[in-house]
Amino acid sequence: MDRTARDIFVISDLHLGDGGARDNFEAGKKTGELRAFLDHVGAEGGELFILGDLFELWQMNMSLLFVKRRELLDHLAAVETLYVPGNHDVDLVHFAGTDLLAHPLFAHMRAPFERVIGGKRFRFCHGHETDPFNAGDQPGFGRMLAIFGGVFEDENGSPLLRSGEAAEDVLEQFGDSMLTIWRCALGAMKKHATREDLRPDAALTPAQNPDRLGEHVAGVRAERQKDGYDVVVLGHTHKVGRIGDWYFNSGSWTGPLNHFLRISPDGHVRHLAWKSGRAIEHEMPVVAPDEPRRAEPSAVQNPFQSAKSAVKTLFPRPKKPERARWILLAQGALAFALGIGTLSVSIGHGASAGWRVLVTTFGLYALVDGVISLWAARSEVPLKRLFSRLRGAAGILLGLVVLRRGYAAEIFVVLIGIWAFISGALRAAASVVFKGMVDSRWLSIVGVGLMIAGLLLLLWPPSAPLVKFVLAGYLCYYGLGEMLAGVFGQRLPKKAALIRAFVPPRPGGPASAAPLR
Repeated sequence: MDRTARDIFVISDLHLGDGGARDNFEAGKKTGELRAFLDHVGAEGGELFILGDLFELWQMNMSLLFVKRRELLDHLAAVETLYVPGNHDVDLVHFAGTDLLAHPLFAHMRAPFERVIGGKRFRFCHGHETDPFNAGDQPGFGRMLAIFGGVFEDENGSPLLRSGEAAEDVLEQFGDSMLTIWRCALGAMKKHATREDLRPDAALTPAQNPDRLGEHVAGVRAERQKDGYDVVVLGHTHKVGRIGDWYFNSGSWTGPLNHFLRISPDGHVRHLAWKSGRAIEHEMPVVAPDEPRRAEPSAVQNPFQSAKSAVKTLFPRPKKPERARWILLAQGALAFALGIGTLSVSIGHGASAGWRVLVTTFGLYALVDGVISLWAARSEVPLKRLFSRLRGAAGILLGLVVLRRGYAAEIFVVLIGIWAFISGALRAAASVVFKGMVDSRWLSIVGVGLMIAGLLLLLWPPSAPLVKFVLAGYLCYYGLGEMLAGVFGQRLPKKAALIRAFVPPRPGGPASAAPLR
């Protein structure tokens, strides 16, 4: 059947768990309702769009959840589905293409995408993408709040839904309590805290802190103004409703009613709820008053702002896995440039020239390289985060020791040898651990080469006149290896192409709805 002639059913924010004490979906006896709803979608010949937070991965064990929910996953996969992860299940993106996500359902995961319906450009997303505190996979205080809530449920059982109270109401009450404690704790350090530290409420999701709903809507409106689509359909806030004729929220399945939207081929959006095995149509609530869409400013921009915008357009902030690639390239280029500089000084002025300057420069380089590794580790998946932290700690330690004790040639070479061996061992280990998730050949080549170089330096320390040439050669090899690893080592194999697809597709392009294989 032509997809343009079918209705689209939109749900979001189910927060499926593993069936244990923390699983509020199971506590609300909603599994049977979801199964009946999926059968209804299939019987109507419709498409199902799941706009994020299908799974509650902030509190649940991912592997256990998939084992316990296998039958439900099979049922979801049997319906023609597109699934856009949200901030509570964004961890799935890191495991795309691995055996953990081998189930057919995950072949239907998508980045936020657009589709033309009834002559209008519809954008489908979860809604956290425009939230600076909850976008990506670093949701901060909101995630910590969910963990505290999970500990509370372990001790006292799940309060959500069991007494008929909506989950978002409990979240709001618990969030208020946590914020009160947080504000008291920060009372004595306001002079030194950052904006984010003093506003933990900003790091909560709009479902945990409804006062942030206005910020959420403002962010969505600004993105629509920039990208030019006509209608946005999303979830995230758990607040079903509309704003004018451009914003439609699918609500959630965490309360007494199981909300969903139904979009007809002419672009008309209806609000329904699934209860007791049937669809009940409801009036679409108004989330907030509409504001007229502002026209583009006609005034000439400030030259500085124009230049800044041009730079951002030419060099956008890289997304995963591109971010990791650019970090490796930057570290490699830094090492290679230092190696070439050392070689130039050695050839032009002799191996004895500028020794103290060279050692100081290398010590500072090691510190900078270590800091970059620690900074990059924040956004890595757990195992890669561990490797990056170890590398960063080793670099900072080397830099400090070199600056304090490294001005004797023999000590300097031994320190470099130890560092080279440790760095090589970490890369070799990473090439084994991440085999199948990244193309690990370049990681292994660089790692083994560094280990050999480290052993040679430790077993055969060169004489002082040759130290500069040895250091230059080592830095050039190290830097070139890092750049090669950045170019090749971060490329995912074909079976993990899903992660690359999480760079949002071009509007109207074929990737907007084409399945990833």
